[in-house]
Amino acid sequence: MKHVMILFRNRANENAIDFIKANLEEIFGQYITFSNRYIDDLKPGSRLDADAFLALDDSVFQEVNDFITDISKVIKLNRSPDRSALNKISKIPAGTTVLIVNDCYESSLATTQSFYEIGIGHINMVAYDESLEHTGIYDTIDIAITPAEPHLVPPHIKNIIDIGYRKVSFDTMFKLMKMLDLDIATINRNLFRHIHSVVESNTAFHSNYIFGYLKSEMLSHIVNSSKIGMLLVDSYYDPVYVNDKACRIFQNDDKASIRIGDYLDPSVLTSSDVPQIPIEILGGRYYFDKYAIRLMDEVAGYYITLQDEHDIEVASKGMRQKGFIAKHQFKDIIHASPSMDKVIQTAKQIALTDHTVLIQGESGTGKELIAQSIHNASYRNKYPFVAVNCAALPDSLLESELFGYEAGAFTGAQSKGKIGLFEEANHGTIFLDEIGDISPKLQTRLLRTIQERQIIRVGSDRVVDLDIRLITATNKDLDAAVREGKFRSDLFFRLNVLPIVIPPLRERREDIRLLLQHFLGSDFQNLDSNRTEKNILLHYDWPGNIRELENIATYYKTLSALPEYVLHQTTSGNVYTKKASIRPAVLEIINENTEISHGIGRNALLQQLEKRNLRISDGNLRTLLSKLEEDGLITISKGRYGTRITELGIAALSESLPDEEE
Repeated sequence: MKHVMILFRNRANENAIDFIKANLEEIFGQYITFSNRYIDDLKPGSRLDADAFLALDDSVFQEVNDFITDISKVIKLNRSPDRSALNKISKIPAGTTVLIVNDCYESSLATTQSFYEIGIGHINMVAYDESLEHTGIYDTIDIAITPAEPHLVPPHIKNIIDIGYRKVSFDTMFKLMKMLDLDIATINRNLFRHIHSVVESNTAFHSNYIFGYLKSEMLSHIVNSSKIGMLLVDSYYDPVYVNDKACRIFQNDDKASIRIGDYLDPSVLTSSDVPQIPIEILGGRYYFDKYAIRLMDEVAGYYITLQDEHDIEVASKGMRQKGFIAKHQFKDIIHASPSMDKVIQTAKQIALTDHTVLIQGESGTGKELIAQSIHNASYRNKYPFVAVNCAALPDSLLESELFGYEAGAFTGAQSKGKIGLFEEANHGTIFLDEIGDISPKLQTRLLRTIQERQIIRVGSDRVVDLDIRLITATNKDLDAAVREGKFRSDLFFRLNVLPIVIPPLRERREDIRLLLQHFLGSDFQNLDSNRTEKNILLHYDWPGNIRELENIATYYKTLSALPEYVLHQTTSGNVYTKKASIRPAVLEIINENTEISHGIGRNALLQQLEKRNLRISDGNLRTLLSKLEEDGLITISKGRYGTRITELGIAALSESLPDEEE
């Protein structure tokens, strides 16, 4: 148990001294013994020894250096009024002059300042100095506020508001906890209660503490419920954080004393390649994974996971039977473009974390391929990867599939109920594709699931804890959906923690040749020797992206020719419909979407053109829009303002002016 000395000037106010000690014992009683010492009683040359010291006021704080070897152990003991005092003081009429009386002038002044700091300004507060009472300056004051010192109030004042002794301030309690390394649940709970019982000006510090405490408790709840042993170590492999499962693996409850190098072969720890077979630790066998944590280009430490061999074997068998596995890894992603290389490097870094990921990209760009690769590069790679296409199921069925249901929850429900896909993914990853298509009702349920990491089955009132990583994907513009009120903004920000944007194939043409070679195999030689067909595909804009390219490769392998629609829509390497039919349609769509506060973006414009069966490449649309702006028919702005039509453009549209060749 720790020992803390409370240093006072003298024994002049023993009731207050006892109150301060009791207040400290209320917070730290199980872990600290407190004793009182008085500066006036100490002889020259005396030496005090304790784990920490609390000095009551400035004068004591300045003198303790004469009696304490290590001055860094001294904390100034600040005090704060009890929160109940606010109600009493608020009832004093505005503009009233009030005397603040404490055991000395310095204490009266400190109490006065503390009230002003918390915003009490409706009354005029005067700090009482006993040495000035004979001057008569207090004779006109008829109200006094005192922290349990009514006997010190001048006798002519009959209206006395006793607010009780001031408590030890939160910042003093917090500093003591940190100095003595007592950041434990019981003391934090006591401090949490203490915050709400005192009045202090530093509310930002209080809020940060509460937020940090709650965040730490929630993360600990999630991490300690995991079946995976987790450790954070510094670059020397000394522990920074160890979860409960890891403590059980190392058979040591003292997390700070665990030295992982005492249990593992140094070659396993330092190798860049993790072993593919289980390693033995104190009679158990565990799969070992290590991930470097970098600060810029420096390794700051490592994240280490240990997964029980038996758990992995059971989980792997069940995953294979249900198809809950991720087949692809980053090495499977065929590419040559710098933009795709950047996406992969970003995704590899993201895989080392456990945060929620939102993958955005057009249909067919390979969003699930990236999601599977992230899972396989993460510490959850030996647990399930559950993929769900949110657009493929009706709302009611999707809800029961995701969250599961109890027996008899609805007509047609299985007699024994059904476990949901969130539970199937426990300890692993759930991938929600086409997340932009879920209904408002499901958006609300999903938000709660992300926030609490808990689900409730349909027809049940029992909460099920989850340990999962969430990866979502969409081909929709969720920013626009939020602005239009079609997607909850709070859910969007919960999902968009680590965003990844996959560029469409037309913006990374360096990848087309490699992909064709992969999908065509030996038939690529035939295509490669036909310059016309090869150029058609290299300049085609691939609205269906890689999925469309694979389909065309299958067509070519089967029929030794390109599909007619590709040949029909491609002329000299430039894609799509005649410009004469595009220009007025573009003006018309821009006109329909022009408002004072915003216009239309290029992606939305392309989508609306496709709905009219009009197609133009992104590059050609840029050229057309530049020409329209040059002619004064539209204005192009960045961000939400987008592209808007001008009065000249409206006139041109209404007159149905014939299109000009660009």
